[in-house]
Amino acid sequence: MSQSTPEPGDGIAGNVRPDLLAGQHFPPPPQQERSRRKRDALLEAALALFAEKGYEATSIEEIAHRAGVAVGGFYQHFASKRQLLLVLMNRLLDEVESLPAQLSPDQLDYPRAVIEQVVRQGLLTDWAYVGAYRAWREAVVQERELQALHVSIEEWTAWRIEMMLRAMQQGPGARSDVDLVTMAAIVSLLFWRLAETPLDEPDAVIASITDLIYHALFT
Repeated sequence: MSQSTPEPGDGIAGNVRPDLLAGQHFPPPPQQERSRRKRDALLEAALALFAEKGYEATSIEEIAHRAGVAVGGFYQHFASKRQLLLVLMNRLLDEVESLPAQLSPDQLDYPRAVIEQVVRQGLLTDWAYVGAYRAWREAVVQERELQALHVSIEEWTAWRIEMMLRAMQQGPGARSDVDLVTMAAIVSLLFWRLAETPLDEPDAVIASITDLIYHALFT
């Protein structure tokens, strides 16, 4: 190939992973295993309750009760419900960041299979945090600072998708006239909207998105 696969950090807008915990002041981190389990239980309880009831309708008392932790114990780990939500969303970004954004030369020979794998991994990751994202969307509407963070998240995920599309565009039979920036932004937006509602039968949606991307790039 005459072109090389773009590398993360090539200076494209949005290539910096948002740090949702920057500037946050947390209580001292738990040192004992029992305390760490309580913190994890609070996060899991909040994730479930946010999915069931939303952000505003879920109280700290309910989160603590679901986790089997005293309300005072909540504040040993988080300063507020907002801070807990930031931790959950930051974990989601950790999971997204762990997904592959580059392709090996061998993978370029099987673009449709690679696209399907990436789409499936991305959606399953999002759906594992559906409660966090539902709560996030609700909180973003009410707070300007979170709105700015939300924009940076969407820009970053669109950039990662763009890098993947650019790598695929170097494969045999790929079209060179596709507006990858716009396409990546649309796919990113689609992923985030689907993140709010897990599907009982996701295979049809995964196949549809796979076909959409494949035919845009290769036919």
